[in-house]
Amino acid sequence: MEQTEKKEPFYNQIEKYIIICMFLVMTIIIALNVFTRFIFNFTLSWGEQLARLLLVWTSFAGISWAGKINAHMRVTALSLAFKKDPRIFEAVYFVGDAVAAVYGIYMSYEIFKLMSLIRNQGQVLSALPFVPKWIMYLAGVLGMAGMSIRIIQRRAGEMMNAGKEGTES
Repeated sequence: MEQTEKKEPFYNQIEKYIIICMFLVMTIIIALNVFTRFIFNFTLSWGEQLARLLLVWTSFAGISWAGKINAHMRVTALSLAFKKDPRIFEAVYFVGDAVAAVYGIYMSYEIFKLMSLIRNQGQVLSALPFVPKWIMYLAGVLGMAGMSIRIIQRRAGEMMNAGKEGTES
């Protein structure tokens, strides 16, 4: 019987598209800045700060994507020590995912509080005065919350698939 790959919906790959687009724009801005610096002897005052902002957003989108593809940071040495006993291995792995998800929610909350403070103060980026500074912190809120959501989503999908595998013969 031929297995067909199920096409993932757009919303399941949103981080990947954000990373690609922002990395492309960041590369163009930096290349343009290098070109103007060496050819025309001036730099775009806003280019470096915009590239830095895009790097922050790209990094936090990557954190969320890592939760989706099971590549987020966790201590695997302990779970690998129990590789021979699949139940203990899975339990330790589950605890690692649970700790990472709770940590992501906590960090998202803490970054949100900081973002709110900065937003209330009306701070803006120095080279981009039309961009409020809290936009940079929003990436942290969304990235850490996204990581937690993606870990929970992945775990729920694994548990649903495990139930289906047991019923099929």
